[in-house]
Amino acid sequence: MNKIAKFIVEKRILFFVLFAGMIVYCVFCIPRVNVEYSISAYLPAGTDTQRALAIMDDEFVTNGSTKIMVKGVKSFDDAQKLYEKLRAVDGVSTMTFAFENTEAYYKDNAALFTIPYDGDAESDRVKKANADVLKILDESGYDYVIPTPLGTDYAATLAHEVVIILFIAAAVIIAVLLFTSKSFAEVIAFPIVFVVAAALNMGTNYWLGTISFVSNTVCIILQLALAIDYSIILCHRFTEEKDRTKGDAKTAMINALTAAIPEISSSSLTTVSGLVALMFMQLRLGFDLGLVLAKSIICSLITVFLLMPGILLLLSKAMDKTRHRNLVPKLRFWGKGIVKARYVLIPVFVALFAVGATLVQNIDYVYSRDIIDTPRPPDYVVATRECDEVFGYDNVFAVLVPKGDYDIQRRILDEVEKDPLVNSATGLANVKYGDKYLIDEITPIEFSYIANISGLQAAVLFSMYVNSSGNDEPRLIDILHYLIENKDNALISGSADMIDTIESLLSQLEGENYSRLVFTFGAPVESKETFEMIERLDKTIKEICPEAICAGESMTSYDLNASFSYDNTLITLLTVVFIFAILMITFRSPLIPIVLVAVIQGAIFINFSLNVIFGNNLFFFTYLIISAIQMGATIDYAILLTNRFRQNKQSMGKREAMITAVSGAFPTVFTSGIIMCVAGFLVGGLTSDTMIASMGTALGTGTLVSIVAVLVFLPALLYVLDPILEKSVIGGKKKGNGMRLPNPSDIPYYSDARDI
Repeated sequence: MNKIAKFIVEKRILFFVLFAGMIVYCVFCIPRVNVEYSISAYLPAGTDTQRALAIMDDEFVTNGSTKIMVKGVKSFDDAQKLYEKLRAVDGVSTMTFAFENTEAYYKDNAALFTIPYDGDAESDRVKKANADVLKILDESGYDYVIPTPLGTDYAATLAHEVVIILFIAAAVIIAVLLFTSKSFAEVIAFPIVFVVAAALNMGTNYWLGTISFVSNTVCIILQLALAIDYSIILCHRFTEEKDRTKGDAKTAMINALTAAIPEISSSSLTTVSGLVALMFMQLRLGFDLGLVLAKSIICSLITVFLLMPGILLLLSKAMDKTRHRNLVPKLRFWGKGIVKARYVLIPVFVALFAVGATLVQNIDYVYSRDIIDTPRPPDYVVATRECDEVFGYDNVFAVLVPKGDYDIQRRILDEVEKDPLVNSATGLANVKYGDKYLIDEITPIEFSYIANISGLQAAVLFSMYVNSSGNDEPRLIDILHYLIENKDNALISGSADMIDTIESLLSQLEGENYSRLVFTFGAPVESKETFEMIERLDKTIKEICPEAICAGESMTSYDLNASFSYDNTLITLLTVVFIFAILMITFRSPLIPIVLVAVIQGAIFINFSLNVIFGNNLFFFTYLIISAIQMGATIDYAILLTNRFRQNKQSMGKREAMITAVSGAFPTVFTSGIIMCVAGFLVGGLTSDTMIASMGTALGTGTLVSIVAVLVFLPALLYVLDPILEKSVIGGKKKGNGMRLPNPSDIPYYSDARDI
């Protein structure tokens, strides 16, 4: 290791050049990273939702639309007048509103408008039409809320929020580092190293093709929280070695790097193992986030090992000039109190563990981002809840069936419409044009009236269709298809408006291989009755058409619910197994890892049981992700304290060893823990995306609980169980009282260099 360290230090200028080149490359790549904003895209390939999304993306056009609830409308007549104005906007398609006073459209002095547009939501025409609609509403003087906003730049909003979070987090973290530092100048190195490591990770995301919006948003913040320890370890190792070598900075850095590389690498293993466990989830969002976060740790390690030595050598003289006294108090009283109260603390921990493990079984998991309980829900979520309170639920459920068999489509539409929760059913088989259903047979004279064309044109059209298809009993939809295919033929062309209307309808309900049936139902996106309805409808639909595929937001939630139990069991098991194996190698004992894992698992139970205590629901993915991160990252605190205690025992009594270990571990746990808490709570409080906010809050709370568990309950457990734990160590050497202690040089000494 010494040869590697010497090479890095001597070639530091070369590494400056290499990192400069990599930064330029990554800055060029970052804007080109593709970001996926739909969780549904990460469902397992075999689910109905995933199959349906792929088909709909390939075969169907989904025009932009928005729903608006206008408040303070005094009468139904006033609502109709407003409807006429909105309908006249260029770019607004066939807008539905009742011509009779009905509570589906007007209730409690509120009018509900669903406004479809002619074109994709991202088209300039639709954006202009939406702006014109909002202008009319603003000028009308009415208050209104928009449950389904159109034209909101979600990516820009998230990016803006992340910048704010990073600035605040940076300020707090620098303050913490100044407080725990040995010199003021050393703090300059930390933001440089972090920015470079973050840029490397973000730039190399381009190699992955597409990443999720979760990874794109939170990874830079989590990277800061998870990996800044590595910079601190190397920096404080360097300071200590300079004191030992009497100011020889180059030799000090070689020695520091020789010790820090295995130490930091060992420390990162538990964090990486928790992230790798996520990559085995059925929901591929776990693979995406685990991969990007694990890569962020690797980028941080590379930057600390190869770039930071050169930076610290540049700052060496400034660090000497800005040395200051120890600002972190020694907390010997804390260790003394824990030793005295050990027989009280252990039963308290066991009780909290049991209560937490019981309560987490009753967590109200949710699978839709729009119903997550967060302190600051986005405006459209608040608007949706307000609209649902007035007009009730009106959610959408879609079914894809093989194209062509309209009789099967009609049977499905009729059967599904009978369900008590279903409000409406729409498909080509039950759509009317004029006074005819699209699947009805039609004559030339009937078509001339419907399409408002001459009888001669209709006769020519039908004659051409029959000659082309051989079908002399055409249905209305057959003629309309033929008319659209030959719309440039002057002999049979209908009105441009009619053709555009029919073409728009067909593009949304019929693709190359599939037809789409659309239902609305009066139940929440996810609830017991919604899931029961899905099971009823899925059974009914597939009895009629086994090839049918169901989709919709509720179907997505249903699929996520089905995969959650498997993922939860798998991730928990893999995380514990990976970390247990690492701890077994570290401590050469089967019992010490059990104690450490139990303490952090207890902290995880306590963290998530708070949702039950306070009556909040929990997004399922938050539990999967944060439980793995909390176990993988905060187990380091437990390892640190355990190592200190066991090493201290070789030169002092057990009581003094524990008191000294708790006091010595505090600066490390405080620095690392506060940084992660700050990052988590800032994400939870300042991010408008409910899913990301819930992850941030859970991370901040979980880290705080882990800190308390490690500094309160773990010392008591280690102290009382010490004789049993030491007897379980394999290959240790005898010391004094006959306990078998491992050789200190064989144990990775976590963050020892941060003692102040």
